[in-house]
Amino acid sequence: MRAVSTCIKDAEGLQYNQHTEEFRRGKIMAADNIFANELMRNILNRLYTNIFVTDAETDEIIYMNDVMKETFGLEHPEGHPCWQVLQKDMKARCGFCRIGELLGEKDRKLCIWDEKNVLSGRVYRNYDSLIELGGKTYHIQNSMDITNRMTFSDTANIDELTELWNRRAGKEKLRQLLEQAKKEKKTTVVALFDINELKSVNDRFGHLEGDRFLRYAATAVREVLREKDLALRLSGDEFVVAFYAESSEEADANMHRIQDGLKEMEKQYGLSYRMGFSYGLMEVYPEDSYTVTQIIAKADSQMYIQKRRYHIEQAKQRLRDIDYGRDTVFQYDKDHLYTALTASTDDYIFVGNMKTGVFMYPPAMVREFGLPGPVLENAAAFWGELIHPHDESRFLESNQEIADGRTEYHNIEYRARNVRGEWIWLRCRGKMVRDVQGMPELFAGFITNLGRREQIDHMTGLYNRFKFEGAVKKHLVSRTVSHVGIMILDMDTFKDINDLYNRSFGDEILRMTAEKIRSVLPENASAYRLDGDEFGIVLLNGEKKAYDKLYTDIQEELERQKEWNGRKYHCTVSAGYAVYPEDADNYLDLIKYSDYALEESKRQGKNRLTVFTRDIIFERTRRLKLTELLRECVGRGFAGFDVYYQPQVESATGRLYGAEALARWNCPDYGNISPVEFIPLLEKSGLIVEFGRWVFRQAVLQCREWRKRCPDFNISINLSYVQVIQDDVVGFVESVLSETGLKPQAVTLELTESYLAKEDKLVKDCMESLKDQGLLIAMDDFGSGYSSLKSLKTIPANIVKIDREFTAGITSDAFNMSFIRAITELCHKVGKTVCLEGVETEEEYRMVSGSGLELIQGYYFGKPVKAEEFPIA
Repeated sequence: MRAVSTCIKDAEGLQYNQHTEEFRRGKIMAADNIFANELMRNILNRLYTNIFVTDAETDEIIYMNDVMKETFGLEHPEGHPCWQVLQKDMKARCGFCRIGELLGEKDRKLCIWDEKNVLSGRVYRNYDSLIELGGKTYHIQNSMDITNRMTFSDTANIDELTELWNRRAGKEKLRQLLEQAKKEKKTTVVALFDINELKSVNDRFGHLEGDRFLRYAATAVREVLREKDLALRLSGDEFVVAFYAESSEEADANMHRIQDGLKEMEKQYGLSYRMGFSYGLMEVYPEDSYTVTQIIAKADSQMYIQKRRYHIEQAKQRLRDIDYGRDTVFQYDKDHLYTALTASTDDYIFVGNMKTGVFMYPPAMVREFGLPGPVLENAAAFWGELIHPHDESRFLESNQEIADGRTEYHNIEYRARNVRGEWIWLRCRGKMVRDVQGMPELFAGFITNLGRREQIDHMTGLYNRFKFEGAVKKHLVSRTVSHVGIMILDMDTFKDINDLYNRSFGDEILRMTAEKIRSVLPENASAYRLDGDEFGIVLLNGEKKAYDKLYTDIQEELERQKEWNGRKYHCTVSAGYAVYPEDADNYLDLIKYSDYALEESKRQGKNRLTVFTRDIIFERTRRLKLTELLRECVGRGFAGFDVYYQPQVESATGRLYGAEALARWNCPDYGNISPVEFIPLLEKSGLIVEFGRWVFRQAVLQCREWRKRCPDFNISINLSYVQVIQDDVVGFVESVLSETGLKPQAVTLELTESYLAKEDKLVKDCMESLKDQGLLIAMDDFGSGYSSLKSLKTIPANIVKIDREFTAGITSDAFNMSFIRAITELCHKVGKTVCLEGVETEEEYRMVSGSGLELIQGYYFGKPVKAEEFPIA
């Protein structure tokens, strides 16, 4: 909250009084007469509360009661803006003023809000309202001092040790702060920090010293807090600080200032321990919808990264401090050593007494090979029954060499039959130890299950596709599993990462992505690497909310840009999900349907989860049929296709400028199909190149005819990205224009923002070559993608077409109008023409016609029609 501060005094002298008198004689005589009434003044002055009235338009004070004048040390505040005499260093109306809120909500009678005066430490509850009088609007505020009333409440909300907000109250205050930031469109940075070595301080110096450490930290925090910032003690050694309207860089600098403050206290108080903390930052934007708990959790995950680095550095320091010249005695529990070792590896660890022939094997090996128990007498003979006949002689021979003491090392591969009757490749490596007489005493080593290792993906450490298939099939026949869900995930921009950097970098990103997926898996899920950049997850007995949450957790891990080895990257994942028994009762159908769902996620824009439904099969079948029908129509000389034309007019005069050529298709089986549906199918099938050439030729021929009647007529033709990368567009365009005799200056080629603005050398070279011929280039649908404003300067386009979504609702949406004006101004500064799409009404046209843009297109001037229906004259 902003604080009210003292301001103008009598010492300001004559100029002040002259202004006041002039004001009294001025424009607000009618309102002043009301408060000049002696009875009214007596009533208001006897109320022990602060009351003042301002002109809602100019903020000039009309009236202030004596109680408020005395409270703020004012004598003649009338005639001055309230923000000048009741605030400090303000140049205009306060950002937290409620007048705008009341004016915007005419039905609202009263606005109640709290405000703290940082100079006096007093808290006021303000009651604001508006009144209409003599054709003017006046603002009335009744401000009550509630400091004493709040003291008791604050006590329950304050952490007694640090005097910061406690966990419950602090989280509520943080929620309110973030809501205010959202309204004011401000960014807030939330920091979570965790005290380093507090337990060590408690253990070495006692809990009183640990408490003192926490108070020092709170003091250092308060030193950097500004008026709207917030701090709370989250738990024993964790604190949260919110920096209002700051960037992450500024917040990071503040955290360093807190660290520096603690170091100064170390020196000041002569402490024998270091004071410090690890912290993480979470930048919260106005458009974010995270809860307070989610924000704190994200800051905590960032803090953990720093905390881990701190512990690693501390461990290195302790390593450097070790005196290796001093003998150190290591003690451990020998009785539990074997149990700990076998539980920590996938290998089978064995130990054998060579004197008695008794061997010990781990429980996992007992289960896998059906051993009578973990302890075996005459183990070699028992194992001989399990060894593959082709490997038996090598196995027994190698073991006999150890038993005879002829060698001390053992390394052999062989096959053994497990409890399921499968032959499993094993590698056995061991070391024999002799007694004091030189006789074999102990034989120990590792048996590696090579059959299992062949199912591990070496790059990510996840199980591979073969293990995935086996696991799904096993669960499908299990009596203990009622539902088996399969989620297939695919990295959306992994190819771009490989292209931008190199395959080695891409491999590391794959590994880190696998780690992130594995880190959020619940107990009933397992992850696998399938092919390339594709992962699979098997979820057992999971409800809908379970797979929704799992994908959301994965999505949150990958949503922000990351950095590795000094290089930044961003890669989201799309996913498809199918479940047994609802969707399919066998592995092949489950994997097929989850793949279908994944395809749908990609088709819908990526970075999303699609759950399989029968509608997906229907739509997929429809797309396959449409693709075949497209192929048939193209092969029959583009039967069923037509080119429609929509007028483009000059904004200032409404004069016809030209038209955009738009493809239409009347399918023999399905009727009229939208270009939104059939153009992507043409692109995916490769038919777009042939089709695009046909559209271009038709549009050029039509433009040539119309220019006979309208010499300045221009034609706009859409280009597909696939045409640019697969076809010799430059050569084809040059050939058609030469053949038809149409001037290149009459033709504009349109490519969407998403392709024209990205750093694609092939596209830019192609566009520059077309411009060199004299053609114009237009960036279509600007504002619908993610290109930066900087790209307006660098893109090889002559015309920028603003997307129709910014025209919709323009008569009531001030942002859209401001956006159009701003983009128009920017485009003009870099020499580009602007065309606005989607103008449908006369009112919309009136609003945009004076905004400076050159061209307009929309239903108000004409819908797309066939050439014979086009209003050329």
